[in-house]
Amino acid sequence: MKVLLTKRLVQDQLELMQSWGWSCKIAETLKITLIAVNEVPSMADAWIVSSKNSLTTIKEFMGYAPRQLYCVGDRMKTEIEKLNRTISVSSFENIREMAGVLAKENFQDVIYFCGRQHRQELEQGLKGTATRIKKVLTHESEMMLPIVENSFDVIFVFSPRSAESLLTHNHFSPQTVFACLGATTAEYLHNKGISNTFIASYPDSQKLFEEFNNSLNFKR
Repeated sequence: MKVLLTKRLVQDQLELMQSWGWSCKIAETLKITLIAVNEVPSMADAWIVSSKNSLTTIKEFMGYAPRQLYCVGDRMKTEIEKLNRTISVSSFENIREMAGVLAKENFQDVIYFCGRQHRQELEQGLKGTATRIKKVLTHESEMMLPIVENSFDVIFVFSPRSAESLLTHNHFSPQTVFACLGATTAEYLHNKGISNTFIASYPDSQKLFEEFNNSLNFKR
Protein backbone atom coordinates (compact mmCIF):
# COMPACT_ATOMS: atom_id res chain seq x y z
CA MET A 1 0.00 0.00 0.00
CA LYS A 2 1.36 3.41 -1.00
CA VAL A 3 1.13 5.91 1.85
CA LEU A 4 1.79 9.65 1.95
CA LEU A 5 2.63 11.21 5.30
CA THR A 6 2.30 14.99 5.55
CA LYS A 7 4.68 15.37 8.49
CA ARG A 8 7.77 13.62 9.81
CA LEU A 9 7.22 10.86 12.36
CA VAL A 10 9.38 9.24 15.01
CA GLN A 11 11.37 6.20 13.91
CA ASP A 12 9.25 3.77 15.94
CA GLN A 13 6.13 4.78 14.04
CA LEU A 14 7.85 4.42 10.67
CA GLU A 15 9.13 0.97 11.58
CA LEU A 16 5.64 -0.07 12.66
CA MET A 17 4.23 0.99 9.30
CA GLN A 18 6.95 -0.94 7.50
CA SER A 19 6.00 -4.04 9.49
CA TRP A 20 2.46 -3.66 8.11
CA GLY A 21 3.83 -3.63 4.55
CA TRP A 22 3.21 0.08 3.96
CA SER A 23 5.41 1.94 1.47
CA CYS A 24 5.66 5.43 2.93
CA LYS A 25 6.71 8.75 1.46
CA ILE A 26 6.86 12.04 3.35
CA ALA A 27 5.83 15.44 2.01
CA GLU A 28 5.91 17.99 4.79
CA THR A 29 3.04 20.41 4.38
CA LEU A 30 3.84 22.80 7.23
CA LYS A 31 7.04 24.33 8.58
CA ILE A 32 6.61 25.00 12.30
CA THR A 33 8.68 27.76 13.92
CA LEU A 34 8.58 28.30 17.67
CA ILE A 35 8.05 31.83 18.96
CA ALA A 36 10.14 33.00 21.91
CA VAL A 37 7.87 33.78 24.87
CA ASN A 38 9.35 35.95 27.61
CA GLU A 39 6.37 36.07 29.95
CA VAL A 40 2.77 34.96 30.34
CA PRO A 41 -0.08 36.87 31.98
CA SER A 42 -0.04 36.14 35.70
CA MET A 43 -3.78 36.14 36.40
CA ALA A 44 -5.93 33.38 34.92
CA ASP A 45 -8.53 30.89 36.08
CA ALA A 46 -7.31 28.27 33.58
CA TRP A 47 -4.79 27.58 30.85
CA ILE A 48 -5.82 26.21 27.45
CA VAL A 49 -3.52 24.23 25.15
CA SER A 50 -4.63 22.94 21.75
CA SER A 51 -1.34 22.05 20.03
CA LYS A 52 1.69 20.01 21.02
CA ASN A 53 3.75 22.81 19.48
CA SER A 54 2.91 24.84 22.59
CA LEU A 55 4.49 22.32 24.97
CA THR A 56 7.91 23.98 24.95
CA THR A 57 6.39 27.18 26.31
CA ILE A 58 4.18 25.29 28.74
CA LYS A 59 7.22 23.52 30.19
CA GLU A 60 9.05 26.81 30.65
CA PHE A 61 6.23 28.50 32.56
CA MET A 62 4.60 25.54 34.30
CA GLY A 63 5.54 26.96 37.68
CA TYR A 64 3.06 29.79 37.06
CA ALA A 65 0.19 27.56 35.97
CA PRO A 66 -3.23 27.91 37.63
CA ARG A 67 -4.91 24.90 39.18
CA GLN A 68 -6.88 24.02 36.05
CA LEU A 69 -5.63 23.29 32.55
CA TYR A 70 -7.61 22.23 29.48
CA CYS A 71 -6.04 20.53 26.47
CA VAL A 72 -6.84 18.58 23.29
CA GLY A 73 -5.99 14.88 23.32
CA ASP A 74 -5.06 12.31 25.95
CA ARG A 75 -1.41 12.23 24.88
CA MET A 76 -1.14 15.97 25.55
CA LYS A 77 -2.81 15.45 28.93
CA THR A 78 -0.24 12.80 29.84
CA GLU A 79 2.68 15.02 28.83
CA ILE A 80 1.38 17.96 30.87
CA GLU A 81 0.68 15.84 33.94
CA LYS A 82 4.31 14.71 33.89
CA LEU A 83 5.30 18.36 34.36
CA ASN A 84 3.04 19.11 37.33
CA ARG A 85 1.08 16.54 39.31
CA THR A 86 -0.74 19.12 41.41
CA ILE A 87 -2.88 20.71 38.69
CA SER A 88 -6.11 19.31 37.25
CA VAL A 89 -5.80 18.56 33.52
CA SER A 90 -8.93 17.93 31.43
CA SER A 91 -8.62 16.67 27.85
CA PHE A 92 -11.10 16.92 24.98
CA GLU A 93 -11.45 15.53 21.49
CA ASN A 94 -11.29 18.98 19.90
CA ILE A 95 -11.34 22.68 20.73
CA ARG A 96 -15.05 23.04 19.95
CA GLU A 97 -15.97 20.41 22.53
CA MET A 98 -13.69 22.12 25.03
CA ALA A 99 -15.25 25.53 24.36
CA GLY A 100 -18.69 24.11 25.09
CA VAL A 101 -17.54 23.05 28.55
CA LEU A 102 -15.65 26.28 29.22
CA ALA A 103 -18.72 28.33 28.34
CA LYS A 104 -20.45 26.83 31.39
CA GLU A 105 -17.57 27.45 33.83
CA ASN A 106 -18.01 31.22 34.15
CA PHE A 107 -14.27 31.82 34.19
CA GLN A 108 -13.19 35.45 34.24
CA ASP A 109 -9.86 35.03 32.44
CA VAL A 110 -8.25 32.15 30.55
CA ILE A 111 -4.87 32.01 28.84
CA TYR A 112 -4.83 30.34 25.43
CA PHE A 113 -1.45 29.01 24.26
CA CYS A 114 -1.80 28.77 20.49
CA GLY A 115 -0.24 29.24 17.08
CA ARG A 116 -0.30 32.52 15.20
CA GLN A 117 -2.54 30.95 12.52
CA HIS A 118 -4.91 29.22 14.94
CA ARG A 119 -8.56 28.69 14.06
CA GLN A 120 -11.13 30.87 15.85
CA GLU A 121 -13.11 28.00 17.39
CA LEU A 122 -12.37 28.91 21.01
CA GLU A 123 -13.32 32.54 20.45
CA GLN A 124 -16.54 31.50 18.73
CA GLY A 125 -17.38 29.00 21.47
CA LEU A 126 -16.96 31.57 24.24
CA LYS A 127 -18.68 34.40 22.37
CA GLY A 128 -21.42 35.88 24.52
CA THR A 129 -19.83 34.74 27.79
CA ALA A 130 -18.00 36.92 30.31
CA THR A 131 -14.77 34.98 29.85
CA ARG A 132 -11.80 36.98 28.56
CA ILE A 133 -9.25 35.12 26.41
CA LYS A 134 -5.63 36.18 26.72
CA LYS A 135 -3.51 34.66 23.96
CA VAL A 136 0.10 33.58 24.19
CA LEU A 137 1.46 32.86 20.70
CA THR A 138 3.89 29.95 20.92
CA HIS A 139 4.52 29.05 17.27
CA GLU A 140 3.69 29.85 13.69
CA SER A 141 3.24 27.65 10.65
CA GLU A 142 4.25 28.26 7.06
CA MET A 143 2.54 26.27 4.33
CA MET A 144 5.15 24.38 2.31
CA LEU A 145 2.83 23.77 -0.68
CA PRO A 146 4.49 20.53 -1.82
CA ILE A 147 3.94 19.00 -5.25
CA VAL A 148 3.60 15.21 -5.10
CA GLU A 149 2.56 12.31 -7.30
CA ASN A 150 -1.15 11.51 -7.21
CA SER A 151 -1.15 7.72 -6.98
CA PHE A 152 -1.29 7.14 -3.23
CA ASP A 153 -3.73 4.72 -1.62
CA VAL A 154 -3.95 6.76 1.59
CA ILE A 155 -2.81 10.19 2.72
CA PHE A 156 -2.49 11.01 6.41
CA VAL A 157 -3.37 14.62 7.26
CA PHE A 158 -3.23 16.13 10.72
CA SER A 159 -4.89 19.55 10.51
CA PRO A 160 -7.04 21.64 8.17
CA ARG A 161 -4.07 23.92 7.45
CA SER A 162 -1.96 20.90 6.51
CA ALA A 163 -4.70 19.73 4.15
CA GLU A 164 -4.94 23.21 2.62
CA SER A 165 -1.19 23.24 1.98
CA LEU A 166 -1.31 19.81 0.31
CA LEU A 167 -4.30 20.57 -1.90
CA THR A 168 -3.01 23.91 -3.18
CA HIS A 169 -1.01 22.32 -6.03
CA ASN A 170 -2.26 18.71 -6.01
CA HIS A 171 -5.32 16.72 -7.03
CA PHE A 172 -5.97 13.11 -6.09
CA SER A 173 -8.11 10.23 -7.25
CA PRO A 174 -11.52 9.78 -5.58
CA GLN A 175 -10.22 6.35 -4.53
CA THR A 176 -7.46 7.91 -2.41
CA VAL A 177 -8.37 7.78 1.28
CA PHE A 178 -7.60 10.82 3.41
CA ALA A 179 -6.97 9.56 6.96
CA CYS A 180 -7.62 12.46 9.32
CA LEU A 181 -6.49 13.07 12.87
CA GLY A 182 -9.86 14.58 13.75
CA ALA A 183 -13.29 15.57 12.54
CA THR A 184 -12.28 19.19 11.93
CA THR A 185 -9.78 18.12 9.28
CA ALA A 186 -12.32 15.78 7.68
CA GLU A 187 -14.88 18.59 7.65
CA TYR A 188 -12.42 20.83 5.82
CA LEU A 189 -11.82 18.12 3.21
CA HIS A 190 -15.55 17.52 2.76
CA ASN A 191 -15.98 21.24 2.08
CA LYS A 192 -13.34 20.85 -0.64
CA GLY A 193 -15.31 18.04 -2.27
CA ILE A 194 -13.27 15.17 -0.82
CA SER A 195 -15.57 12.62 0.81
CA ASN A 196 -13.33 9.53 1.03
CA THR A 197 -12.08 10.13 4.56
CA PHE A 198 -11.21 8.08 7.63
CA ILE A 199 -11.27 9.67 11.09
CA ALA A 200 -9.50 8.46 14.23
CA SER A 201 -11.76 7.80 17.20
CA TYR A 202 -9.60 10.21 19.21
CA PRO A 203 -7.07 12.87 18.07
CA ASP A 204 -3.88 10.88 18.50
CA SER A 205 -1.57 10.05 15.59
CA GLN A 206 -0.64 6.60 16.88
CA LYS A 207 -4.33 5.76 17.29
CA LEU A 208 -5.00 7.02 13.77
CA PHE A 209 -2.37 4.72 12.26
CA GLU A 210 -3.44 1.67 14.25
CA GLU A 211 -7.17 2.13 13.67
CA PHE A 212 -6.67 2.64 9.95
CA ASN A 213 -4.54 -0.52 9.74
CA ASN A 214 -7.18 -2.42 11.71
CA SER A 215 -9.84 -1.26 9.28
CA LEU A 216 -7.80 -2.71 6.41
CA ASN A 217 -7.46 -6.05 8.22
CA PHE A 218 -11.20 -6.08 8.91
CA LYS A 219 -11.98 -5.59 5.21
CA ARG A 220 -9.78 -8.54 4.32
